[in-house]
Amino acid sequence: MKRTSLFASVLAFSLLPTMTALASPPVNVIQAFNPAYGQLPESITADDAGNLYFSMAGAIHKYTTDHQIVQLAAIPVPVQQGASVGGVKVGPEGYIYATVASFNPALSVSSVWRVSPDGQQVNQFVSFPSDSLPNDLVFDPQGNMYITDSSKGQIWKVDQTGKAEVWLTHTLLAGSVEAPVAGSPLGANGIAFDRFRRHLYVMNTDFGRIVRIGFRHGCPHGIKVVTTNDLLKGGDGIAFDVLGHIYVANNGTDRILVVSPFGGSVAVLVDGAPLDSPSSLVFGTAHHDRHTLYVTNFAIMRFNGFKPGAPQPSLVSLPVIFPGLDLVLP
Repeated sequence: MKRTSLFASVLAFSLLPTMTALASPPVNVIQAFNPAYGQLPESITADDAGNLYFSMAGAIHKYTTDHQIVQLAAIPVPVQQGASVGGVKVGPEGYIYATVASFNPALSVSSVWRVSPDGQQVNQFVSFPSDSLPNDLVFDPQGNMYITDSSKGQIWKVDQTGKAEVWLTHTLLAGSVEAPVAGSPLGANGIAFDRFRRHLYVMNTDFGRIVRIGFRHGCPHGIKVVTTNDLLKGGDGIAFDVLGHIYVANNGTDRILVVSPFGGSVAVLVDGAPLDSPSSLVFGTAHHDRHTLYVTNFAIMRFNGFKPGAPQPSLVSLPVIFPGLDLVLP
C-alpha cells in the first residue's frame, strides 16, 4: 500500500467517530418546490464546472454556478400517467443522461434519454423491456454506462453506441417481495464507483444492504456484501468522499447516513426536517464547495400519504468534513 493511501486510511478511521459525534451539520434550503405542480426533485449530479443537474417534473433542471435554477430540457414522456425521470449523470462528452421508468409496465417507457449541454437536443438513447425499472447510473472511464434495474435485481451495461446488455443479475441485487419498503420490490438503486474504479458499489433499498462488485476490464468480478443495517432500509442514492466514506440518502427515514470504509458501520449524519424523503446526493465540484453536499428532497412518502404532514420537496445543501470523490476520472 502506498504511504499516502495508508495515511488516508488511518485518517478516515480515526476521524469517523469525530464526524458522527459532532452535532448534525446545518441543512440549508436552497430552493423549495411546489408538489401541487409535480415538482418532486428526484436525482442530482454535477459537472466538472460546478453546475448541478437534477430531475424533476419530467424535466432536467440546472442549478448554475451563479445560483440560478433553470429548466434545461423537458423529457417527452407521459409523466401524468405515471412515467418518472429518475437518475441523472453527466457523460464524458458533457451530455446529460437520465433514466425514465414507471411502476406501470403498460407504459413501456423504460429507457435512458440524452440531453445536450445547451438543452436543445433531447433524444432517447436506449430502451429497456417494459418490466424493467432503470434507476441510477454511472459511467466508466471508457464511457460505458452501468444502470441499476430496481425491479429485476440487475445491472445493465450500455456502450457509447446505445447497445444494451445485462451486465450482472444477482440475488443480492433483488428487492424484497415479502417486505418492500415502498409497496413494490426495490432492489438495486444508487450506484457509484470507488476511488480507483476497481469496484462498483450498489445500494439495495429493501434490504438495507450495500454490495461491492469487482470491476475488471469492464466485467463483473465477484460480488460481496459491504454492510447490511436496518438504518439503511429505504436507502436510495449514494456518494463517496475522498477517504472512502459512503453517504446515503435514506428516502424512507428522512436521514443522511454515513457508512465507514472500515467494517461498514453506519451512523446518522442528519435526521429529520428539513429533510423530506431525500433521494439523491452529490458533492459540489467547484473549488469553493467541494465540502458541500447537495441533496434532493423527493418528498414522495408524504406526497403519497405514506407519512403524515404536507410534503416539502426542495433542493438543500449541508457542509461536510471531507470533499467528495470526483465523478469522472481526469
